[in-house]
Amino acid sequence: MQLGDKMKIGFIGLGRMGFALARSLLKNKQNVTVFDLNKDASAQLGSEGATVAADVPNLCQNVDLVFTMLPGPKQVKEVALGEQGVIRHLKAGSIYIDMSTIDVDTVDLLNASFTQANITFGDAPVGRLAMHADKGESLFMLGIDEQHLPTVEPILYKMGTTIYHCGIAGSGTRTKIINNMMVLCYCQINSEALVLAKSLGLDVQKTFDVLTNTTASNGQLKEKWPKKVLAGDLSPGFDITLGYKDISLASSAGAATQVALPVCDTAKNVFRLALAAGKAGQDTSCLTDFWAEANGIEKIRL
Repeated sequence: MQLGDKMKIGFIGLGRMGFALARSLLKNKQNVTVFDLNKDASAQLGSEGATVAADVPNLCQNVDLVFTMLPGPKQVKEVALGEQGVIRHLKAGSIYIDMSTIDVDTVDLLNASFTQANITFGDAPVGRLAMHADKGESLFMLGIDEQHLPTVEPILYKMGTTIYHCGIAGSGTRTKIINNMMVLCYCQINSEALVLAKSLGLDVQKTFDVLTNTTASNGQLKEKWPKKVLAGDLSPGFDITLGYKDISLASSAGAATQVALPVCDTAKNVFRLALAAGKAGQDTSCLTDFWAEANGIEKIRL
């Protein structure tokens, strides 16, 4: 296997986050082959220097490392383990890393299946926001055997600035489930706080300044909210549909391990209500609009 800048990289899944990550690889002069069902996304990266594969088997023919960034467990299992999947076409001795947010059972199945096929498996879910990925500033929660760190970490640093080695394969996914549980619960807390501030007649900007400069502050409120819902931009940096999927993964993990997660479970139900109210396709910060509407309060903008 070639190392460093000579490594041939395959990237499958060019959605909002995957496109930004693959583009960062290209900006850093990496040899990248891409595939996505969205031909426009593939073509765009093709115009920027990527090789565009016709399908997954074609992509796997001449690469050393494959990344997938897909919507959820169903898509990951199909692309990784299906009849035309990575496992059937990637050569033995290669590396496959899934960057999606999936459940524990799926990541463990991938690890067992690829290990049996003599393909190294790792998981590297992404932290921070899509706007950070656009700038090559992502954080990765990496799960892989330590012996592969010298090979994998230099490639991840072509897409981001921070890597936390969480442990063996599967550890990254487990960490991401916990991380996103907190992120998505913040969405609800932030929304309740801002709607209450508005209902009490407070100057929302002044309240926001206080909340982001005390221990109440969180990254969602401080970094994301001013650029998304509070600016009237509901385009999905993190689609609320995917948010519901992710918080459901945390809720299910709690149920599977018999750990009570009352705040997580309540937030999951709120996401379900927001989806039922027509918020699908909007950013997770749209919960602030949802709660303003539910309480008959004017939408909150800065």
